[in-house]
Amino acid sequence: MAFPTSSLTYRDFKETTITDRKGDLILIRPYEHEKDREKLIEMYETFSPDNRCLGLPPTTRMAIENWIDFLAENGFNIVAEHNGRIVGHLVVVPTKDFKKVDLTIFVHQDYQNRGIGQEMMKLIIDYCKNKGFEGIMLVTERTNARAIHVYKKLGFYVVDPYYEYDMYLPLNSE
Repeated sequence: MAFPTSSLTYRDFKETTITDRKGDLILIRPYEHEKDREKLIEMYETFSPDNRCLGLPPTTRMAIENWIDFLAENGFNIVAEHNGRIVGHLVVVPTKDFKKVDLTIFVHQDYQNRGIGQEMMKLIIDYCKNKGFEGIMLVTERTNARAIHVYKKLGFYVVDPYYEYDMYLPLNSE
């Protein structure tokens, strides 16, 4: 099923410049597949295997290309950019009933622990609230303490704490 662009549009997402914890200016903006595809592939090709989570991102160029193309077609993608280099990628993919979204985020190891991922998360949470989604779901490894800490700080809670952590953030005000 192709991504229903009538509800989620890139023009509705306002690009933002933040100052990270190192003092660098980071642009968080909508992903443009034609323009950004190669830069995003480069980010994932240089991604440390130690930072992979649940088999993602893929490790071969072909698998990365296929994954990015799938996400571009089926999800709403934003990127963090520093001096023309993509250093972070976040995507939400709506569920079939279009009531919730599944979230995936990766920040390149050279830019981790600088607040970039947290800022991307805050922006996408606000975006999804404004679009009327009921909640955001994500899955992470239970050993990913740094990410779990950030997710909990943003209001996510663990719904399934077994091999991996399924986490959820309700967006409605009830």
